[in-house]
Amino acid sequence: MKKRVVVTGLGILSPLGIGIDNNWDAICQGKSGVGLISKFNTADFPVKIAGEVKGFDPENFIGHKEVKKMDIFIHYAVACGQMALQDSGVVINEQNAERVGVMVGVGLGGLPAIEKYHDVLKERGVRKITPFFIPMLIANLASGQISILTGAKGPNSCVVTACATGTHAIGDATRLIQYGDADVMIAGGTES
Repeated sequence: MKKRVVVTGLGILSPLGIGIDNNWDAICQGKSGVGLISKFNTADFPVKIAGEVKGFDPENFIGHKEVKKMDIFIHYAVACGQMALQDSGVVINEQNAERVGVMVGVGLGGLPAIEKYHDVLKERGVRKITPFFIPMLIANLASGQISILTGAKGPNSCVVTACATGTHAIGDATRLIQYGDADVMIAGGTES
């Protein structure tokens, strides 16, 4: 018989804000997270609006040295994973670490890192490409970094199913708990 699975903690970064309370308040006030694009020059683009996460500082969740080794989609995933763990009250320790897993989905992964280091290659040459380039951009490093930074040693995987990826990851994490492969899963989706 399959185990019953419940969601015990939430973490969110969205164009409406950082954290559950900020997002819920914005929703209740009918605010929109869509505005003028600020992260790149839109002069040559017909569309100049988007939903962007604003005011996010990855160093509130990740050490300065480690931030530089990750693309922003990983920053988002790690922050949300930490928020969800804190909200749930789950503490990962030596006794339960192997029963706590991570399943985080990604649509594209490190596209900003690919763009940045393509420019670095063209302008400054191959020797200026960081050795962390590949770990910055591969999709499964969102779940991998959450595991590394939280100490979760259970099942760890990444779902890549476009816009359905977060829901798909939560469903797969649910099945891992239902069938006894894990007791706790940190699950969701990330993109930048």
